[in-house]
Amino acid sequence: MLITSTTYKDHPMAAREKAAGERVFIENDDNTAIRRLQEECTQYDLEANGGERLECFLVLKDFTSLWLLQTVGLPKEIEAKVDVFATTMEDMMAKTFFVKLPNIPSTFPSLDRNPIAFDSDVTVHLVIVGFSAMTEALAINAALVAHYPNYNRDTRLRTRITIVDDNVYDGRDRLVQRYVHLFENSYYRTLDLNDVNPRCVLHRPMYEGTRKDFVDVEWEFVNGNVRNEAVRQKLTEWSTDGRQQLTVALCHAEQERNYSEAFGLPRAVYEQGIPVLCHTEGGDMLRMAAKEGAYASIVPMGSECCDLKVLRVLKKLAKSVNYVYGHCFSLAPEDPITAPASIDEEEMERQWALVGSLPKQYSNIFNAMTLGTKMHSIGHTSEDWTAYYALTLEEINLLTEVEHNRWSVEELILGYRPANEEEMERVEKDITQKKVLRKQKIHYDLRSFDDLRADSTGKNVNVYDMALTQGIPLMIKSCI
Repeated sequence: MLITSTTYKDHPMAAREKAAGERVFIENDDNTAIRRLQEECTQYDLEANGGERLECFLVLKDFTSLWLLQTVGLPKEIEAKVDVFATTMEDMMAKTFFVKLPNIPSTFPSLDRNPIAFDSDVTVHLVIVGFSAMTEALAINAALVAHYPNYNRDTRLRTRITIVDDNVYDGRDRLVQRYVHLFENSYYRTLDLNDVNPRCVLHRPMYEGTRKDFVDVEWEFVNGNVRNEAVRQKLTEWSTDGRQQLTVALCHAEQERNYSEAFGLPRAVYEQGIPVLCHTEGGDMLRMAAKEGAYASIVPMGSECCDLKVLRVLKKLAKSVNYVYGHCFSLAPEDPITAPASIDEEEMERQWALVGSLPKQYSNIFNAMTLGTKMHSIGHTSEDWTAYYALTLEEINLLTEVEHNRWSVEELILGYRPANEEEMERVEKDITQKKVLRKQKIHYDLRSFDDLRADSTGKNVNVYDMALTQGIPLMIKSCI
């Protein structure tokens, strides 16, 4: 079942779903879409359908609506009967561009076009120009995906997300308010190029100096535009800097401006083949102009590329992530840490129905989004996933720490925060307090990898990262 906003009523996705026999509902706005979901839930007879939940893809209009579902969830009576995957068109576009999935060839350039290994000094840098719903979708999805092993060696080697806008303060403040715990624990700087003497204002993580850094993404907010000479000089420097892999995304709300600026960037951007994502609907003219020659690195970014098959594959991967996690959680403290030898599809579906909340489902989805990135970091592209059966112990150890770093950013985005000193003492005196705090969205495990501790099972929590890492080839193969 697809429930979507009137905004997307003429989108080919709706026609494809109808042609495939799916029920499609076009609603006026996000509120009526939620009401439709509640009505379908009320009418759905779970017992008559063998206990199988109704599958629903909910395409919302507003990113705030999506954020609420990801952090708060849905009423239990809905989650018990309907398996919901909520998104927006911008969120779906961002996943289509950044996530590499089995059986879905991607023509879009990766943020890490060349693998970033443990010994690499190269970082990923995403520059987003303009502040819109597309900006937030790209920024948050990049923060969920772009995690690499070299941060394990040097915590200064963070992924950087730079946002440039004529009024960057308004957009920055909305992001900082919405993802308050992410930004409280991150480095981010603000630069106003309209000042006579511009200076950089740096925000430091709240526990800097008392706890080891554990957030591998940093942020930069620049008040200005791509016509500003300082911005153009920086774009030139970043394009030619061998220590970073740059991607530029043009995301003004006015798509005509994106179209215009796509062809007006500094020459070095095009000469170095830097991907330029241009948010525009109906990009035929842009494709023609960018087909070859000087502008060949410009990539049209429009909703026509969106297809629910991306979300379906991502969801199946997420189910396998949950299955592997459940297997590890059931192991006794003295048992060797291993991923399961195979995945029982029926049991996988049963366990997925027991996840218990939409935010926890998204936790599995966000993990699944990074499987391709992790494989790429150890030198494997989607072309050889089929023939790849196991990770070496060295690769497992390397990617286990990457998984914890990724999970930390994910949990901060989902609204969790680290425990303060008093809360940590409570847990250390009584391990049951860890679960009590987690219900209040305070997570004892939000700390650096080498500071992780045992949970109520007696196992150090890093074993879950290890098992999930060991299971990557199995999870990928479950979708091939």
